[in-house]
Amino acid sequence: MPLLHRKPFVRQKPPGDLRPDEEVFYCKVTNEIFRHYDDFFERTILCNSLVWSCAVTGRPGLTYQEALESERKARQNLQSFPEPLI
Repeated sequence: MPLLHRKPFVRQKPPGDLRPDEEVFYCKVTNEIFRHYDDFFERTILCNSLVWSCAVTGRPGLTYQEALESERKARQNLQSFPEPLI
C-alpha cells in the first residue's frame, strides 16, 4: 500500500448503515465509497497530488496510481531476484 507523507495509507471502510438504494460516490483509484461529494472530491485531489511514495522502494513524489504501479513493479522484480542474493 502506498505511503502518504511516509506513513501507511488506510482506506476508509464503507459506511455500515449503507442502504442498497442510496446514492454514493465511488473512487475507482482507492476502491472507496463516499456518501458526500466533498469527501469524494478531496480524496480524488489527494490521489492526484504528488505526496505519495512507494512503500517498497521509498521513491517519493508520486501520485497514488504511480505509487501503486511502482510497488507492483518492485515486487515483480523481487520475485525474479536470485535466491542466493536474497
